[in-house]
Amino acid sequence: MKIGFVGTGAMGRPMLANLVKRGHSVVAYDIVDDALAAAARLGAGRAASAAAAAGGADLVITMLPSSSHVEAAYLGVGGVLEGIGPGRLCVDMSTIDPSVSRRVAGAATRRGARFIDAPVSGGVPRAEDGTLAIMVGGDPRDVEEARPVLAVMGANIIHVGPVGSGEVAKLCNNLVAGVAAVAVSEAFRIAEGFGVDPRILTDVISKSSGNTWVMEHMHPVGGLVAKAPSSHDYTPGFTTDLMAKDLGLAVSAARDLRVPVVVAPAAQQVLRLASSHGLGRKDFSSVYVFLKPSSGQAPV
Repeated sequence: MKIGFVGTGAMGRPMLANLVKRGHSVVAYDIVDDALAAAARLGAGRAASAAAAAGGADLVITMLPSSSHVEAAYLGVGGVLEGIGPGRLCVDMSTIDPSVSRRVAGAATRRGARFIDAPVSGGVPRAEDGTLAIMVGGDPRDVEEARPVLAVMGANIIHVGPVGSGEVAKLCNNLVAGVAAVAVSEAFRIAEGFGVDPRILTDVISKSSGNTWVMEHMHPVGGLVAKAPSSHDYTPGFTTDLMAKDLGLAVSAARDLRVPVVVAPAAQQVLRLASSHGLGRKDFSSVYVFLKPSSGQAPV
């Protein structure tokens, strides 16, 4: 299959690499020259614009950082919808506002194209392994058409509902993961303050009601889980800035629905503070580094 791929950053690059390895012909575009050059080294063709990447493609994939990037990539000058052929399918794998997914889908329909949202979970390691979880929103026929390609990048492909539903599921998932990362980090800082061995506390929690996926795979204390970002200077599987962005989207969605949320906004603020202290491009589990004790001279 000929695939146009827009967005070859930290997540998009390994996803593209797996498509190339499986024999797909990929033409890539990214606004960052270094990211596009890296995609070319993996075997992708280079396009001069998103429209050029989409032109002649059987299917277009976008993997971008935010809602504004997706809107620009599809609706802007030189965007996907300028170049895509009639009846072709667009698959946006970014994590964005569900309302933006629906708006772009409407524009695609007016252009004679089709659109599904398919955000992913698992971070860079699972993108590299091709074992991402992919949450899909769209027409069932479009989802089935995309499934063989999605299966190259993910091990679990779940059709959630109509367009935008994949984004809803992703935001709910990241709400839990982001809050858990803050909670686990706080717990281990308290234990550290009392001199409790983090290995022993990990053993206790892993056998108790507080066990979480975050602690098992992304333990914030370095050296306890070999593959965790904390054991590699918090090299990001998923950055602090991106997790703060996703929690913000979840909080905004809750506000629009008039659903009260308390813990998610607090966790988002902790992540934003961590970012302001230089941890924005580190893995979001680096919030543990930010949550260090105050000086003994502090009043509280």
